[in-house]
Amino acid sequence: MKNRCLSKCKSWLFIFMMLLLFKVGYIQGVCFEDERKALLEIKASLQELSNYYGVDNPLSTWVNYSSRECCDWERIKCDITNEHVTHLSLSNMFGKHESYYDYPGQMWLLDFSPFLRFKELISLDLSYNDLGHITATTGLDRLSSLKKLEILNLSANYIQTDILRSFGAITSLKTLDLSHLYGVNNYPPPHDISELFALENLEVLDLTGCSYYGTLQMQGIVVDI
Repeated sequence: MKNRCLSKCKSWLFIFMMLLLFKVGYIQGVCFEDERKALLEIKASLQELSNYYGVDNPLSTWVNYSSRECCDWERIKCDITNEHVTHLSLSNMFGKHESYYDYPGQMWLLDFSPFLRFKELISLDLSYNDLGHITATTGLDRLSSLKKLEILNLSANYIQTDILRSFGAITSLKTLDLSHLYGVNNYPPPHDISELFALENLEVLDLTGCSYYGTLQMQGIVVDI
């Protein structure tokens, strides 16, 4: 009787383990549908500028209904437990930047709306991407809805307007890279960095090569100018 009970328990344990392994295998690499759609919208926004630079099929692994699920796509990292997108590394999407001194003939008209669906996003790198001031002034402040965003890199883009106040509500930021932002004639206008005073969690601020002035009265922050 005891052996029969032990055998039955082992059978149920085996079935449970098989179901667990199947579930883990099933969700491996799978991300949420709204995040998948957002990624594909970001890719679609690259098309016009990709054609301009002659870049063939950027983000080639970002394909709808592909065998590779979106957490396995290039330039993306997901949380291994909940499968939400946490890191987007979209630097130098057009592969043309050996230097940030060459003014582009056309800008990437990036819509920030798709990024708002990545509620678990921790890091966003958009450096070296020919982003212009129109994009910056019509979307950056929307990133304040991303409550877990800690790292934002916008370096080496052509943003000539004052964008510092756009970051005021992104209080989760710990690292902000605004180095080598270039405006008209490759020289950015001066802006007062004291407008970043609301970023209470900020630890690293990179303003290298930019015409900023003012001071930040924040304990422990490292500022590169």
